[in-house]
Amino acid sequence: MKQLPILILTILTLGALSVMAKSRPQTTSQEDVRKADYIYLEALRAKSQGRNDAAYSLLQRARELNADDKDIGVELSLYLLRLSQNDSTLLDDAMVMLRDYNEANPSDLYNGSRYALLNEQLLNRDEAVRTWGRLHTYYPDHLEITYRYANALGMGGSEEDRDRAIAVYDSVEIAEGKSIPLTTKKIQLYFTRQDTTSILAEADRLRESSPKNVEFQVFSGDIYSMFGRTDEAKAFYDAACETDPSSGLAYYSRAQFYNSLGDSAAFNREVFQALQQKSLDVETKLAILRSYIQEMYNDSTQLPRVGQLFDVLIDQHPHEHDIHALYARYLIVTKDYAKAAEQTERSLDLDPADQEGWEMLTSLYLQEEQLEKAKAAIKRSFRYYPEDGRQYLVLGSIYDQMGEREKAPQEYARALELIDSTDIKTISRIYGAMGDNLYARELADSAFTLYQKAILYDPENYMALNNCAYYLACEGRDLDTALSMIETATAAEPENATSLDTYAWVLFKRKDYAKAREVIDRTLELTDERSEEILEHAGDIYFMDGEPDEAVELWKEALELAPDNKLLEKKVKHKTYFFK
Repeated sequence: MKQLPILILTILTLGALSVMAKSRPQTTSQEDVRKADYIYLEALRAKSQGRNDAAYSLLQRARELNADDKDIGVELSLYLLRLSQNDSTLLDDAMVMLRDYNEANPSDLYNGSRYALLNEQLLNRDEAVRTWGRLHTYYPDHLEITYRYANALGMGGSEEDRDRAIAVYDSVEIAEGKSIPLTTKKIQLYFTRQDTTSILAEADRLRESSPKNVEFQVFSGDIYSMFGRTDEAKAFYDAACETDPSSGLAYYSRAQFYNSLGDSAAFNREVFQALQQKSLDVETKLAILRSYIQEMYNDSTQLPRVGQLFDVLIDQHPHEHDIHALYARYLIVTKDYAKAAEQTERSLDLDPADQEGWEMLTSLYLQEEQLEKAKAAIKRSFRYYPEDGRQYLVLGSIYDQMGEREKAPQEYARALELIDSTDIKTISRIYGAMGDNLYARELADSAFTLYQKAILYDPENYMALNNCAYYLACEGRDLDTALSMIETATAAEPENATSLDTYAWVLFKRKDYAKAREVIDRTLELTDERSEEILEHAGDIYFMDGEPDEAVELWKEALELAPDNKLLEKKVKHKTYFFK
């Protein structure tokens, strides 16, 4: 069977089909009526057994025998709706059957609701209003039907219809009492006619219905502020704060009011007061703080203030994982990686089942070049997530960085076992890391094989493209392939200094010294901290491009960073390039 469209699925979930007692006009022979009844019952049995194709065929036959039977029609209409995605004729037939059934059974709540919702979706507003109105007559205490009816009246139509919708909402208020959702619905209708007086009057009636209700006072403040009535709005916010001095909502709403006026000092003060309220739940406080951080992020002078707010929350709720985790993420944005690691450690102490937290802690220690701590964090994470393939990949790379290269392959192999076979980007990273490891262990041929695998899995693995191209250049082999690889990488990341250095080195090995010099100059421009390797490459390129004095200066700068580099020392001493 075809899948139901989303629209139809929503409608069909309103309830099971109500089988009603049948009364048929005598336009069909009694024999056909009996046959149709029998086939209809067989169709229901087939449907209950999940044999929908058979049920559909049986219902079609029953309908042919007795087109007057509204129960057969409504049951068949549900199947036609499933098949009507691109067939307007089937949809029209289904709607006729549903309409006929509902005309014969106007009090059927389930099928009436289906029919009304379908008409709403098909933009048959008048029929939707008529159907919801009829159901509302039968079920005046059914709030969902009442809301549906009022909403249908309010969507388009005449002023008279909108007045009727407001009257329906008024009737709900009489039965249920005033509430912000109901008042909001009426205000939305007044907005369509730009009736400011009625909008403000609705807010007043809501507030006056319960003068000590803080939420009603805040709501009035929001409505009055929307229309520029700032003095009245402030009075309502002040009243809310006076009514309940522990209300975080009241303080934060007043804070947003001050923010809308551009009063940053008052905004800061009110946010701070809101977060100090012990009665406010943690989730709300976190939502307030997230909003505040977004407001203040571009103002560097406010960063200490944000830190103070976190200190207040942590003092109030020292054992809340989410507060420490949010603080850590904020500190990452401000590039305070050491303190972010501290907060992440605290959050993991409170909830060690936070897998993302373990991965973040590892990354933070790596950012701080604390390899031992990063390694220890990974091994701790394995107590809770022993099958986290990404962590095994990182652990292998840590062993490589620490010079313990013989330990890395088993971690990479474990990562390959655990990573989902559809996660091609991570698989590509693993093969690239394995290639790096093998090249460092002077197994160049095997390394290039794995680089090819990495690039095959992910042609956009620019690190693998860069490393493979660089090592091919160092080996002086397959320089055309190396050039193609590094051109792909630099085209995607034109300001990546590492890739540009590799590009210059490949060009140097191809003896294209003029272009190599252009590229290495660009590399030097983009590099904040010049490394020994880039400076030595630059010196070699300058020398071969006919600038020996500049080359020596670059070699000297490189030698200061790596005083034990004998080849560099030799180049500086003899003021000439030496092949390795």
